[in-house]
Amino acid sequence: MTTLNIRLPNPINQAHMEALHNVAGNGPVLILTHDNPDPDALASGKALSFLLKEAWGIPSRLIYSGLVARAENQAMLNLLTPEWEFSDTLPNLKDFSAVAQVDTQPGAGNNRLNTIQPAHIVIDHHNPVREMMESVPFADVRTNIGATVTMLYQYLDAAHLQPDSFLATAMFYGLKTDTRGLSRGVSSADEAAFVRLLHRLNQQELSRVELASLNQDYFRAFSRGLHAARIHGQTVISRLGYIKQPDFAAEMADILIRLHDIHAVLCLGLHEGTLHVSLRTEPMGQDAGLIIQQVVIKPGKAGGHGTMAGGQITLEGEEIEQLIASIEHRFLNALGESHEGVDLL
Repeated sequence: MTTLNIRLPNPINQAHMEALHNVAGNGPVLILTHDNPDPDALASGKALSFLLKEAWGIPSRLIYSGLVARAENQAMLNLLTPEWEFSDTLPNLKDFSAVAQVDTQPGAGNNRLNTIQPAHIVIDHHNPVREMMESVPFADVRTNIGATVTMLYQYLDAAHLQPDSFLATAMFYGLKTDTRGLSRGVSSADEAAFVRLLHRLNQQELSRVELASLNQDYFRAFSRGLHAARIHGQTVISRLGYIKQPDFAAEMADILIRLHDIHAVLCLGLHEGTLHVSLRTEPMGQDAGLIIQQVVIKPGKAGGHGTMAGGQITLEGEEIEQLIASIEHRFLNALGESHEGVDLL
């Protein structure tokens, strides 16, 4: 028997499916995700839309807010998940039978919807589980799962649905990027979904996404990020200053955590009145989701899991230098570092 044919237990049973169907209603369902969506969010939303339509004939509308700026994410949006519409304001919720949030939760602070709706669906994998989740009619939050798209794969499997090559490619890439190729925060469910999606994807389209071209601004920002990086013992902090795309802090953190003998990385960047904080830890190291809760405190919002976490702090009369200094201090304390910083370059 090959690995492809081995079936792992699926926690999504008929009762889960009926509950989801009942909350979704007759449609249309409004599908939302976090601001500045990443591949996991984009693929998860498309997978939920596919499930609703193919399983029960329920139409949906996918709306995202913020920027999809990273070159690979832009390519994915345009090539694999073009169903998503951009809007920085929510449509009239009364026009929909239900509202679904994927890869985020009400109260997380990284989305435009922070109120519980009478017909509300949430499917997510991030820590912490927000208090508001207790009031959500259909809530599936599993923090042991590496990517939300894995959870959506289980729903498709429970409905006996197979994604077409474009959806499979989007789901595979979302799973691959959120788990860094199954190297961080993965479960057996992630591994099973990874193998099954691998055998259904369109390799040419995947290559077009992964090898998306980069402009000169990217390399300038990358250079500034490297020159701003300072090493404190076995940690790195990089103050990126003003960034053109809010997800660049995460992209920079993904690179710096690969520095030899570094256990944790913190990158901070300012974008349109918000301080974006990204934290990475080495595989098998400390839980980034727990550390970020010590680093980003109220009124900031933060969450994460495994080796990756992030947060946002809206600047409302805050002294930025003092704010950044306090975040760095809490980060170094959480990691037990007392070394003075030295420039990476």
